[in-house]
Parts: sequence; structure tokens; C-alpha cells
Amino acid sequence: MPERLTALDATFLNVEQPHMPMHVAGLFIFKDTPEIKGRPGVAGIFQTVEERLHLVPRYRQRVQPVPFGLGHPLWVDDPDFDLAYHLRRLALPHPGGWKELLEVVSRIHARPLDRARPLWEMYIIEGVSDGRVAVYSKSHHAMVDGLSYVDLATVLMDFDAEGWRPAGVEAFNPPRPPGGAELVGEVVREAAEAVIGGLGTLLRRPSEVSSQVVDGALRLSQARDLLGMLRPAPAGPLNVKIGGARRVDTSSVELTRVKAIKNALGGTVNDVVLTIVAEAVHVFLLHRGEAVPEGLRYRVMVPVSAREESGKSAMGNQVTAMFVDLPVGRMAPRRRLQLVSRAMAELKERRQSEASDQVMAMTAWAPAALHSLAGRLDFAGQRMVNMVVSNVPGIQVPAYAGGAQMLEAYPLLPIGGNMGVVVCVVSYNGGLYFGLVGDYDRFPDLEVMTAGLRTGIENLERASGARGPKRAAKPARRAAAAHRRAARRTARKTAARRTAARAVSARKSA
Repeated sequence: MPERLTALDATFLNVEQPHMPMHVAGLFIFKDTPEIKGRPGVAGIFQTVEERLHLVPRYRQRVQPVPFGLGHPLWVDDPDFDLAYHLRRLALPHPGGWKELLEVVSRIHARPLDRARPLWEMYIIEGVSDGRVAVYSKSHHAMVDGLSYVDLATVLMDFDAEGWRPAGVEAFNPPRPPGGAELVGEVVREAAEAVIGGLGTLLRRPSEVSSQVVDGALRLSQARDLLGMLRPAPAGPLNVKIGGARRVDTSSVELTRVKAIKNALGGTVNDVVLTIVAEAVHVFLLHRGEAVPEGLRYRVMVPVSAREESGKSAMGNQVTAMFVDLPVGRMAPRRRLQLVSRAMAELKERRQSEASDQVMAMTAWAPAALHSLAGRLDFAGQRMVNMVVSNVPGIQVPAYAGGAQMLEAYPLLPIGGNMGVVVCVVSYNGGLYFGLVGDYDRFPDLEVMTAGLRTGIENLERASGARGPKRAAKPARRAAAAHRRAARRTARKTAARRTAARAVSARKSA
């Protein structure tokens, strides 16, 4: 049955541009052999998807626009659905190391999804070294947010090597999609029902309407606090005009190490994660030669799930946001964590995410045509946010595909506007996995920020006493060496570009 996109889901469609695809993705690393003899291993994940796809009907639906943008689009069953189009295989070039894998994933992640088909794709990537196989899967942000994407993975993967098969499923026979006249008529009917329903409430229970207005005013006072956070953020190298190519990098850390820091220095696991990111940004700014005074703060948007327990597996977006000023200036790691913890506690006390949710709810009342026009605006000059940092709770038990155990799980988000870097972290089976996505041309040194994550963890461990300084010194030296190598590579590339530009200029003059 057709289902209309919410205003928030439609927004992710409206803002998408060829150079700015709006899908969320995951890079999953598996053992190449199953735990149980006779199971197919990762190669069997395609059969699993085919058997269980009816459990997530959205993945057989495509977007149906409404003529003239009179209403938000609908999800309709795709009568031409072809599962083979969405399931793909490829192999890495030799030697199949992490560098080759990330280069391939970066290219796939940069490609927009086909709007004429259901908005998802899955790739099995073979030829990974050290006896591993990778799976890259992406779904449009209009379909899923971070939490529902994790829930989707729990449907398509197993929690034991044996696995399970669903009961017999009826053949997929979708009805004819609605025509243009039907779509317009449905919009008119929905609008009339909304008006009549509102008038009925006003006539039957006027006091209830009054109380709703008062409650709304209270929430608007929180919204004023939120709007105060949307003053211009500091200018810096993270906010640049983006192109269409992407660069992906990853890092990971044991969850026990992060919890040990939290237990020793205070705060929450999320506070520690944000502090690690702040440390990484600090390292990156130093590498770029930026000034980093102690008071420097970067505005970060932190998505917050608004899902209730009963709606965790529902598709679509149920998310608000908090805006926190991360301290990225020069300071001791312990002090940085204290400032982050204090800032997050204050935002929670002021219930800023609820204010954000109220603002989003108010925008939902705007006509669909206005949403569509707003999506065409150029946000390349936005000054409200420096970057996005998302922390998604995952599953803490091993997952399997075809009997093969998943070893690592890296989340990958879209970049947009002039935010050239995004960081997402997900927890899985005792680990925290960071996925970084940056603009390819503007962030050839993205690995410096990745190394900065590792440096941040080591710095916090030394400050907490969770690990001795001798054990921490060697990884810290490796991170510093990585910074120096990246800086030399960047300098060589910059010099090469300048030389090429001078040569072109000389030929034109001749």
C-alpha cells in the first residue's frame, strides 16, 4: 500500500544533488570461511536477502513523486523490481589490502542511487587480504536513519553460525502504481481531512487546543535556545565547497578502553567519543597550520534518535539533533573531556534535542512545494555547523552471514553543504568503529584526522592512568610519524599542482 514520505524523509530527497548523494552506508568485514561446514559463507548473504526481503517491504518500493510537487512523494511497490540489480559482486586489485579496499569503497560511496528503483544496493567485495571478505551496503537517507539501519542489519544477518530460514512467503505481485490524477486527488483528500479534523477538535474540546498552544509555547522557548546555538560557527578548513568524489577512512578501538577512560575521568562513553573527535580535529588543525587558541570551539551537530522502543525497526527517519561547541583548541586532554561532559550535560538539562524536534515539527507544516524549493537552495555557504559527529549504538554479540562471522563494522554517512568531513561511530561486539568520509579533493590528508583519533585515545589513556605511559608512547610516536608522512605527501601534491599550473600558464603565454 502506498505510504507518504514524512517531511524529514522528503527533505533528504530534496537536498540531494549529483555531487551530494544522501545515502547512509556500512562497510562490514567478515571471515572468508564459515564457522560450520556446509554453510555458504558471505557468498550466501544474497540468498539470505532474497529469503528475508519481505520482512523489510520498503526495500521493494520506489519513490513516486506527486505532480507539480503538490505533496510529498510516496513509497509505492516497484512493479519492475529486480533483486539482481541491487546485489552486486566485485573483486579488489592485488594485493587486496586496506588501502585498495577503501579506494574501491570511496568510489562506490560517491555514486548516487537510481531514483527510478528502490533506493539501496549491496556489494560483496572479494579479494581482501588476510582471509577476509567485505560487504558494502548503502540505503538512501530518506529510507533509514542510523538506528533503523542497524536494525535492518539485524534482520539480514544471523546471531549464530547456523542461521535461520523464514517460513514460506507469497510471491511478490505488486499492484499498479497510482497515476498522476490519483496522486493529486489523494493530496487534496488528505488536506481536507486535516482541516476538518482540526476544526472538529476546536469545536468539541476548545480547552484541549488551548493547552496544546501553551505547551507549544513552552517548547518554543526551548527553540529560542536552539536558535541561539545557530549563530555563525568559526570558519576553518572543515567547511569547504565539496565536489562529487569521496575519500573514506576508518579506525577502531576496544570499547573497554573507552569505558576505562570514562570510569577514571568521568562523563559518558559518548562524551569520551566526542572528546576523541575533538582531539583529532585539534591534530588536523595543527597539521593544516591553523591557529588553535585555547578558547577555539567548533560547532558540531550530534544526531539524537527520537525512536521509541516499539518503533525501532520502522523505516524512515525519527531523529532530532543537539548542537555542541566542541573545544578543539590547545588544552590538556583531561580538561577537554571535562568541557565536553559539562556542555553535553547542560544541553540535556535544557532538553535542546526536544527544541530541535519542535523546530522540525513546525517545518513539517510547510507545503510540500516549499520543501521542494528549499531543497534546491545552495547550502554551500552555511555557517551554522562545522561538522557532524554521529554515535550509533550497535549490537554487542557476534553477527554472521552464511555462517561466517562479522569481524568489523564501519558506518559511513553522506557529506553535504560545505561540511567536507563527517565522522560516524558504531559499537559492535566489544568494539567502537569509526567511519570518516571526506571530500576527495579537499581532504587528501583525511588520514591525519584518522591518526588523530588514535592519538586522542592514547592522550586520554595517559591522562586517566588507564594505560602506562610507556605502552602509550610507541603508538603515539607512530601517530606522530603518520602525521609527518601525510604532511610531506600533501606538500608534494601541492607542489606538483603548482608546477603543472605554471606549465599550463607558460604554454598559454607562448
